[in-house]
Amino acid sequence: MLDGFHFQKINQKYITDTTKFTTLQKIVLHELETEVATVRNSATEALLWLKRGLKFLRGFLEEVNNGEKDIQKALNTSYGRTLRQYHGWVVRGVFALALRAAPFYEAFMAALAINEGDEVKEAFHEKMQSDLNQYLPAMGKQIEILDALYEEYNLESDEVV
Repeated sequence: MLDGFHFQKINQKYITDTTKFTTLQKIVLHELETEVATVRNSATEALLWLKRGLKFLRGFLEEVNNGEKDIQKALNTSYGRTLRQYHGWVVRGVFALALRAAPFYEAFMAALAINEGDEVKEAFHEKMQSDLNQYLPAMGKQIEILDALYEEYNLESDEVV
């Protein structure tokens, strides 16, 4: 999902020419020009997986924002809509196992609170919902931009890992 490996791959490409690679699109276009965009472990492939991970995260946060209090259910719903199709039975099994470690809603909210006890206050939930109502559309717009780039250059892949 959103792991350091994919960030590292993109950053490795970025630091090779920080003046040239001022956007993710420029990195992808450069890899298309140099015919490495579809090579395993390219920055383009890493960005594809980050994009998928962002869709998963967005879906999870939307579930929570829409009132889902069962964190495992919210994660599983988002996984089914975003990442499951790209995972073989081994990775699906690993996800199912990891899902069991998901916190209960109360513990999740407590982890988000700055001060202990804030998570039980109505103002905390109102602020979280307000923030998510701003953040989720903005996140969606960024994902749409990346989706359009990958669709335009036929960079999407149905490969299962």
